[in-house]
Amino acid sequence: MSVVRHCLRASFAGTILSLSGLSIAGLGIFTGMAAAQQREVAAQDAAKDKAAGSTTQLQTITVTGGLNGPFVQGDGIYRAPAAVSSVSRNTLQERFGGDPQAALRSTPGVFTRQQSSQPGIEVNIRGMSGFGRVNAMIDGVPQTFRNVAGHASSGGTLLYVQPELLGGIDVSKGAVGGAAGMGTLSGAANFRTLDFDDIVLPGRDVGVLTRWKAGTNGFRGSGMLAGAARANLNNDKSSNVSILGAFARTSFGTFKNGDGVYVDSGRDATNRPGGGLIKFEIAPSSEHNLKLGARWYENRFTYANYEQDLKNASYTANYAYTPDDNDWIDLKVNAYYNRTNMDYAATGGSYRGRKTDDRGYGFDISNTSKTMLSDDVQLKLFYGGSFGSDEYLINSYRGANPPGTLKKSSGFTDATLSWNIFTLTGGLRYDHWNVEGYQPAYAAGTGDCPAGGPACGNKDIERSSGKWLPKVSLTAQPYDGLELYATYAHTFRPPTVQEMFFSLIPIGAGLGSGIANNLNLEPEYSKGWDIGVNFTEDGLLRSDDKFRLKTGFFHNSIENFVVNDFVDVPNRGPTAMWINRPGITKMYGWEIEGSYDLGFFYTNVSYTKATTDQPIGEGAGAGNGDAFMIPDQYGTLDAGFRLFDEKLTLGAQARYFGKSSYAGFGTDFGQKFALPSYILYDLYGSYKLKENAELFFSVENVANKNYRVAVSGPLGENEYSGKGRSFIFGASAKF
Repeated sequence: MSVVRHCLRASFAGTILSLSGLSIAGLGIFTGMAAAQQREVAAQDAAKDKAAGSTTQLQTITVTGGLNGPFVQGDGIYRAPAAVSSVSRNTLQERFGGDPQAALRSTPGVFTRQQSSQPGIEVNIRGMSGFGRVNAMIDGVPQTFRNVAGHASSGGTLLYVQPELLGGIDVSKGAVGGAAGMGTLSGAANFRTLDFDDIVLPGRDVGVLTRWKAGTNGFRGSGMLAGAARANLNNDKSSNVSILGAFARTSFGTFKNGDGVYVDSGRDATNRPGGGLIKFEIAPSSEHNLKLGARWYENRFTYANYEQDLKNASYTANYAYTPDDNDWIDLKVNAYYNRTNMDYAATGGSYRGRKTDDRGYGFDISNTSKTMLSDDVQLKLFYGGSFGSDEYLINSYRGANPPGTLKKSSGFTDATLSWNIFTLTGGLRYDHWNVEGYQPAYAAGTGDCPAGGPACGNKDIERSSGKWLPKVSLTAQPYDGLELYATYAHTFRPPTVQEMFFSLIPIGAGLGSGIANNLNLEPEYSKGWDIGVNFTEDGLLRSDDKFRLKTGFFHNSIENFVVNDFVDVPNRGPTAMWINRPGITKMYGWEIEGSYDLGFFYTNVSYTKATTDQPIGEGAGAGNGDAFMIPDQYGTLDAGFRLFDEKLTLGAQARYFGKSSYAGFGTDFGQKFALPSYILYDLYGSYKLKENAELFFSVENVANKNYRVAVSGPLGENEYSGKGRSFIFGASAKF
């Protein structure tokens, strides 16, 4: 084994050194060499182990969970046998200036739809987004708000969060375990807000965290203040109570692109997101833990030529029961309530006075049991159930936003056998859905409505169904640090109210027409593979260095993919409605992320190459589900130095976005138009004044390049061009 490890260090040495150059071309070289050498070394290692009759006990990381789903943070992503990624609080604030969209676009397999005037975040995982294909959450609470708002809108799911209050973002790609995977097609993303350990210094029970930033080119400034305190109960360190609170405000203005031109005033970036949170935790003993939380967000911005006021609030209760010396009980019970309200100002166009109210609530319960079947065989059972409801209400200025309710419920179980170097997991879940909505009236003699009689529709409709979804995965760990895994799973997502009860786009006040409803719309159904390799090694080139690599391949075959298309309705002609695309839609590709840390020098890499073009209908580009076509490849290469006993950090990164496309509108309905590739270069740095205080800066788009933002919508070049050179300076402290 020592010979194999020596060969492995040597084989990776050239690759690691190549990462110090900021070149996207190096990504391809790195990928090819790493994959080939890893296969060769793994084969040699397996042969030697077999010949010697040696065995290594497999160490696994459990990636199933309750409401918060199968998420892994920090270094754990390189030891989890699943397609997971994570963005830390420090990475988000220092490398990306606190911008969650920039951070997600540098995460393999993840992207966003980014528009200057829309502060809502629409998360894309592996080419799929919107309408529940991705479960986007804040502290485990699903965010389901949507608003079709003209040609600038995709109509997809929007998440609103105060960026200064984030403690990190965790992503699970593909089939998702537990409650977070209920009715979800391609993955989940959880935006974590600040917690106790983010605020209080290690070893202390009281603390304050504050961070202030100022900048240029549209970033006017931000401020955040958080405090937390903890006390023991009955002088018992295993029992305690804690409370924390935080508030933040950020101010954005209109920015200039690389040519020094301001973005269009009708879609400028002016907004001032404010937010806060309160969390309370009580643990009367080591066996019981109860957490209560509340978070709120408010903002005013102009989008699609309307001034909009948006408010979001979520409330959570999380209970865990983990009795000592009991492998059969690890119980978690979670519940949430979420509400998002949006009001249009009573001035402007035909939809002035629009009011929307999105209400969601749900709960889940799960338990984990473990037992040894023999001296070297362990059985782990994870099982539970969940329920979620999303009710969307709107006044008469609804446009393409029909009201209604979608309820989802799920029962799930995973059985995991661990033996020697292998782990086998078999899973099965049953997802059930129920949709309730209103079908407006439509004229006699059109569609399926008999001629000569009364109008049809004008009634409440309810529809429900369910699906069994199997999963199987196999993991092998030939030796500590090398892990190979493969997963095959079925996922599905039910049709939403917005799709099934789409009633055209009435201008001003009006219900629309039930002729465009598709009450027979089928759920999307995916059969997918995930195959990956994790490699971790401490002391690869030097005794104090760390190397991490995660490489994976995915392949999804999707039935009944839903698009907005024109259908020839009898006695009416072409009519826009949501339909299931016939045949199979395939999406597949590679995802790579890795790091090498030498202390005084470090480098990080992420890369995605995938075929994930969404099929589009002729209604795409008109705001009716604008197709979300991510670049064919994209990646980030980051490198930096830590100097003066690691007090000073200086780094640079290159962000590459390959060719992408967008759906046309007007006379170009149903057509795709190409966008060119581009590279952005950024600088960042920080200096620790003390262990608990630091100064930091970031420079976005150092070369002041003018570019059209990938996945930004179908309108003009100026409205969707990206930011020119921008500076952010800040300071943070804990005390």
